[in-house]
Amino acid sequence: MDQKQEQVKQSNLDIALKLAKEQFAKRDPKDMAERAGGEHESASCSNSLISLRLLGQEYTLVHPDGGIESPDHHQVGLLAHVLLLHYLIYASDKPLSNELSSYKDIPGGDKYFSVFKKRVEMPLLNAYGDNPEGFEKACEGSGGLEVTMGDLAYQFQAFPNIPITYIYWKGDEEFPASVQVLFDSSIKDYLPLEDIVFLSEMLSWKLARYQQ
Repeated sequence: MDQKQEQVKQSNLDIALKLAKEQFAKRDPKDMAERAGGEHESASCSNSLISLRLLGQEYTLVHPDGGIESPDHHQVGLLAHVLLLHYLIYASDKPLSNELSSYKDIPGGDKYFSVFKKRVEMPLLNAYGDNPEGFEKACEGSGGLEVTMGDLAYQFQAFPNIPITYIYWKGDEEFPASVQVLFDSSIKDYLPLEDIVFLSEMLSWKLARYQQ
C-alpha cells in the first residue's frame, strides 16, 4: 500500500470512528454488552464501562464517549477501535447456528469474494503454503482450537459471538496448498460485510507474522 492509499485509509477510518462513536452514544450500554457477550459495569451516574475481547485481548470501552483502553494501556489502533464499536452496535444476540459459511455465502459477499481471498487467505498461503508445520505452530500459539477439517484446521474466537475457522490443505504434485476461512452463518447478524473482511484480515496477518 503506497502513501496515498494509506492516507485515504486513515481518513476513512477517522470518519468511520466518528460515526461509530455517535451511534454508540445513542445505544443502551447494558443492552449492547449483553447482546455482544461483553461485560457491563456502571462507572458513575453518567458513564459505563463495557469489557470485550477481540482476538484474545480484552478491551474496555467507555460509554457514552466511545473511548477505549487496552490491557497494556497502549494506544489502540483505529481499525481495532472501529471494529469494537461496530460489533457492539450491530450485535443481535442471535445464537450460533453451528453452520459454517464461506464469505461468498454471506448475503452480498459474492461481490467481494475476490477481495476477501486476496486480503484474508493469500497472506497465509504466502507465509505457510509449503510449511504446514509453521501454520500449525502459528495457530496453536495464537489461541486457536484444533478442529477436524481438511489436513489442519483451527477455530479462533475473534469476538465473543464470532468464531472464525481456518482450514489448511497440504499441497501435492497435483494440487497446490490451499487455505479456506469459514464463519458461523450467524456472523451476518453481528458485523457488516466490510468489517468481516477487516476482522479476518487482522487475524490472518497475526498468524502470518507469528514469530517472524
